[in-house]
Amino acid sequence: MKNDLKGILGLCRRAGKMSPGHDAAVTSIKQRKAFLAVVCADSSDRLKKEIENECRFDRRKTKFLAADFTMQDLGLATGKKAGVFTVNDENLAKRLYTIITGGHEYDEKI
Repeated sequence: MKNDLKGILGLCRRAGKMSPGHDAAVTSIKQRKAFLAVVCADSSDRLKKEIENECRFDRRKTKFLAADFTMQDLGLATGKKAGVFTVNDENLAKRLYTIITGGHEYDEKI
């Protein structure tokens, strides 16, 4: 995992703008607090599909990403091991999205 990614994940967690875990992520999407939902690479296909559907039906259109890092990588960066998490701050979500996608802007279609 790149240092930029570790840094922004840690910042999201310390700022209280991350909802790690299935229940917390789904709740933040349904309450329209989430700007970005990220599913780890080693999460189940069922979880990926469920979170993607939640994001699709959200009126705000929460962005969905399937990341290339694992739950263990997330745990090392944030102290919370989870297969899915949401970012509940627009600026942090945009920065994390750009880092994970390798330079694509938050508003671009990929």
